[in-house]
Amino acid sequence: MNGSDAGWMTKISLSCFAFSYLLAMILEVSRLFFRAPIRFLVIVGMTFAGIFAHTVYLWLKFQEDFSGGTPMSSWYDWCLMVSLAVAFTYVIIAIKKNENSIGIFFLPLILMFIAVALMVEDYEAFSNSEATNVWAITHGVTLLLGTSAMMVAFGAGVMYLVHAFRLKKKLPPRLGFRLPSLEWLEQCNRHALFYATGLIAAGLVSGAIMNILKSTQNQTAIPWTNSVIISSGVLLIWLITVTIFEAVYKPARQGRKIAYLTLASFVFLAMVLGFVFMAEHAGQTDSISLVTGVLK
Repeated sequence: MNGSDAGWMTKISLSCFAFSYLLAMILEVSRLFFRAPIRFLVIVGMTFAGIFAHTVYLWLKFQEDFSGGTPMSSWYDWCLMVSLAVAFTYVIIAIKKNENSIGIFFLPLILMFIAVALMVEDYEAFSNSEATNVWAITHGVTLLLGTSAMMVAFGAGVMYLVHAFRLKKKLPPRLGFRLPSLEWLEQCNRHALFYATGLIAAGLVSGAIMNILKSTQNQTAIPWTNSVIISSGVLLIWLITVTIFEAVYKPARQGRKIAYLTLASFVFLAMVLGFVFMAEHAGQTDSISLVTGVLK
C-alpha cells in the first residue's frame, strides 16, 4: 500500500460507515412505497461500503492503540465490533434472501450499537493488565460473539412474530414487504439463540473467574452484591433455563414461543449491558471526583 492509499484511508471516520448503513436502511424502507429494479444492488453496495469503511476504521484504531499496548480494549471498540459482526451477518442473509425485507429489522440494530458506542466513547479503556489477561480476553470475545448472535436471534424472532401475526390476521401482502418462511425464521432463531446462550454463558463464567482471581491476588474486584454481578447471574440462569426448557419440553419448540423467549433474553441482555455501562460511568465519576478533591 503506497502513501496516497494510506492517506485517504486515514480520513475514514465513524460517520462514513454510519451514513452508509443509514442510507441502506432508508432504501430498505422505501421498498414499502415504490418499486425500483436496481435498489437491492444499491442496498448491498451501500452495506458493503459501510462494512469496508467500518473494518478500515477499526483496523486503523487497532494500529493506533497497539502502540499504547491496549488495542481494542474499550467499550467503544466493543460496541463497534458487535455492530460490524451484525453487519456481516446481515449482508450474508440479505444476499441469500434477496427478495425479503431483512434490512428493515437488522440495519436498525447495527445503527443502535453504533449509537451506543458514541454514548460510551469517553469511557476509559481497560488497563494494560486487564486487556492482556487471558480470562479478560475470553470474557470480552465470548460476550462480543454472544451479543452478536443474540442480535441475529432477536431480528429473526421479531420477523417471525410479525410474519405469524400477518398470517393469523390474514392480512394481504404489502408492496415490497416480504419475509422469509416461518420455518426458516424458526430455524435461524433457534440456532442463533443456542449459540448466543453458549457464548454469553462462557463470557459470564470467564468474567466470574476473572473476578475471583482478582480477589485472591489482592486486586480490586467487583463486589458479589454489585448489580452487575447479580444481573449477570440472573441472565446466566435464564439462558440456561431457556435452553433446557426448549430442548426437553417439545411444545416449547414452536417458533412463536422461541421468538418470545428470544425477546425476553434480549431484554435481559440489554439490562445487564446497561448495568455494566452505568457502573463503568459511576466508577469513572468517582475517580474524577477523587482527583478533583486531591487537587483542591
